[in-house]
Amino acid sequence: MIVKGPILVPDIPDSAGDVLDEETIRKAFLIISRNGVLIDVQHSLMNVGKPLELYVTDAPMEWKGSLLPKGTLFGSIEVLNPDIQQAIADGKYTGFSILGAPVKTVDEMDRGLH
Repeated sequence: MIVKGPILVPDIPDSAGDVLDEETIRKAFLIISRNGVLIDVQHSLMNVGKPLELYVTDAPMEWKGSLLPKGTLFGSIEVLNPDIQQAIADGKYTGFSILGAPVKTVDEMDRGLH
């Protein structure tokens, strides 16, 4: 099963109330692209899939009736775990979340981006 959609949207609070600007999303995308990403459920750290496509939009784009701003991190994920596939089909999981290291800034996580 392949699922896709916005992962990080600039200047829009996520479910935890965190807000990222476009520059931070672009930096985070570079870190993810260079270092890889774990696809898990509810931050369990147990792999359930793999990223097929990750990109940051260079212009606003429409997605399922909503206008996403420039700088949105968008992705396609292949979900490999049958239980998670069923949970998605049943509507239990309806979006993406990203787990960061709250004690580090993007610059502290930077590994040669400059």
